Amino acid sequence: MTSAGVPPATGGHQHVVTGVLYAASFLLELTMLTVLALSGAAVGESLLVRVAAGIALPVAAAAVWAVWMAPTSTHRLANPRRLVAQVGLFALTGLLAAGLLAPWVGAAFFVAATLVFGELARREKR
Repeated sequence: MTSAGVPPATGGHQHVVTGVLYAASFLLELTMLTVLALSGAAVGESLLVRVAAGIALPVAAAAVWAVWMAPTSTHRLANPRRLVAQVGLFALTGLLAAGLLAPWVGAAFFVAATLVFGELARREKR
């Protein structure tokens, strides 16, 4: 304890921040799937096209994520290649959302996801 009664700074704070980043990354992955489903549902005039795109877009993204980016994947890309692939997927999602839903939705998703995953990649390098 310091003279002010506060424990000295330790690595505990870093673990909390990293935990928050991992929780945010998981929520952003789920958000990506939701935004892709909503974007797909906004495509075209036909109900069949909307349903097909609303299902196909998040399924395709989940498949790509599962093979090359998921922590348990046997083919997981190493950073920085994984971060580049993630940012590419975030950019595609953001562009679809900006064009089909609202520009602020696409921009907000892209910025938030890129910042969180970029920081996780930076911490992984340590």
